[in-house]
Amino acid sequence: MKLLFENWRNHLNEGLEERYEKFFNPKGWYFESDQELGEGAFGKVYRAENKKTGQRGAIKILPMGMDLGAAELRAELENYEFLKNNRDSMPKEVAKHFPAVYETGRIVSKIGYVIMELLEPMPTSVDKALFQTSGDIEGRRVKTKRIIADPETLSQIFDIVISDSYFHSHVYDKLGKLTKQESTSATYEIIEETAKEAFRAYMANEPTPTLPTFTSGSGSLFRTYFKSDEEIRLASFILDSMLKMLSRVYENFDKAIAGELNDEIGKEWDRYFLRSFANTTSQQLKGELAKSVIPSQMAKSSQYNVRKTAFPEAASLFNAMDYVHKDEFEPADVHGRNVMVRPGTNELVIVDVGLFDLMKGEE
Repeated sequence: MKLLFENWRNHLNEGLEERYEKFFNPKGWYFESDQELGEGAFGKVYRAENKKTGQRGAIKILPMGMDLGAAELRAELENYEFLKNNRDSMPKEVAKHFPAVYETGRIVSKIGYVIMELLEPMPTSVDKALFQTSGDIEGRRVKTKRIIADPETLSQIFDIVISDSYFHSHVYDKLGKLTKQESTSATYEIIEETAKEAFRAYMANEPTPTLPTFTSGSGSLFRTYFKSDEEIRLASFILDSMLKMLSRVYENFDKAIAGELNDEIGKEWDRYFLRSFANTTSQQLKGELAKSVIPSQMAKSSQYNVRKTAFPEAASLFNAMDYVHKDEFEPADVHGRNVMVRPGTNELVIVDVGLFDLMKGEE
């Protein structure tokens, strides 16, 4: 069935390039030999040169179909037309993230087009750092290196991890029972602040802590969650700082770990509390490290703001999107395939603005 569909689609597309060329050639635009730059849900993008002016550009063809209806086509063309007329009046730090648009229109009523500046693919390292998610180990490695290298972002990531769901009353109740210390409402705040203080002591280049309690068999417990040494090092720092924090808050903590209070408590610490605590912490950290820096949902945008210092490219892109959407900030379909680089500047450019509400910035 898939083959039949592909053959049918290819049959429909036969001669389309020739039709497009007949439309664009009188305008001076000719497709280059390696003409196709890319293909998305809404259409194809072709590399072209204007023989009259010598200008090179990218021509985006937008045919109506299953993915692109009349309303979506109209919105696409309106947004690119808005950029053509208003990009130069935007603040420079915003304008640089949007393409220069030369022309928009329709080839026929159901096929739109946009001619814009010619851009280059994003460097792989930047693509992985800003957009790749959990399925890409190398992408996570790139992220982690940049996060570890930046104390402010590292600290903020840690704050997110320790304030997540496992810092809950039942944890303190269990902890208090095992250490024979009474938990109070003030304990939660003390633990969180002490944990942050302990972790920030590791911002200098200290050796990776050894955590024998969390090793089993041939490798560390962290190997279950992390594949790179950078992530294991960061997880070790976080867990070690938490253990030191707990030992400061609860006077019998170290004895409980070693099983010195009694055999029953010793077994329970090893089998249940400590390993469960390490598992949960590692899962939370893995989730934070695996997320793409540029969000795909508005609800998640606040979690990505902490990465602005380690990822200045993200900060600048955020500011451009924020300028467009004002108080109703939305990422607007900004992902790796929709961002390219302006030659000679390394400026990241959002090339697909179909889901933006560009007119909002002018209200």
